[in-house]
Amino acid sequence: MGFNQQYDVPGLFDFLTNTPESGLRKMLVDGKTFTNEHFGLMMKVVRACDEAKFCDHAEKADFPKVKFGPAEIKLKEKFWGDCFNCLSAKGLLNPAQKKHAA
Repeated sequence: MGFNQQYDVPGLFDFLTNTPESGLRKMLVDGKTFTNEHFGLMMKVVRACDEAKFCDHAEKADFPKVKFGPAEIKLKEKFWGDCFNCLSAKGLLNPAQKKHAA
């Protein structure tokens, strides 16, 4: 099961796009499990996508076509797991909402 079914990824995208970057950095970067490089990569993905594309990348654990630095390339393989573990540990991920039949 992908992150998209487990968690409210659209709500997360909304939070990430509407919270000032400096506040997000203070909240998330701990230097151990979520580094400045993790944060930079996450913000690149957020800025490169709309909500639907962000959710799609989270589901597939892949990335939009953006330029990656050497440190970011090293993170790519485990990035989504690290990202969701950090966000979950900080209480920033809500369980996925059940889709209501129209």
